[in-house]
Amino acid sequence: MSFFRRRNNVSTSAPESLDAETLLEQHKRGEMDDNTFLIAFGKADIFYSTPFGDHKDGGSRLFALPDKDNTGFLPVFISAERASGFYDKAGRCGFLVMEGSFKSFLEITRGMNRGKTPVKLGAVIEPGYYGITVGASMLDAAIRMMK
Repeated sequence: MSFFRRRNNVSTSAPESLDAETLLEQHKRGEMDDNTFLIAFGKADIFYSTPFGDHKDGGSRLFALPDKDNTGFLPVFISAERASGFYDKAGRCGFLVMEGSFKSFLEITRGMNRGKTPVKLGAVIEPGYYGITVGASMLDAAIRMMK
């Protein structure tokens, strides 16, 4: 699912303060349009790790989910436990789970993309549960919406 689509008969005013899981559930049920969700979720606390890390096989790799045209998605989670479970399942070892707002995560990701990187990155919220994406080419627009 990507942002910037409009749904009929759904809320278009951002709620003042709902937890991240409630926002995801409302969006999933179609009770909140994409733009409203993104604005509200920008303030939500999420958990994430660095893009590169060590694998249990002894090598290092990029822990991003691939997309087309040399782009990928960095996963973010609504709990540290889900983040740890995801990376354990992916074979990652010795990783750090960090916490911050979704907006700050997108700003960090945008900064990484400005350099000479082989893969441009976006974000995927809760892969395996919700899978909502903000593509690398949409970071600037998404961040502007969250101001």
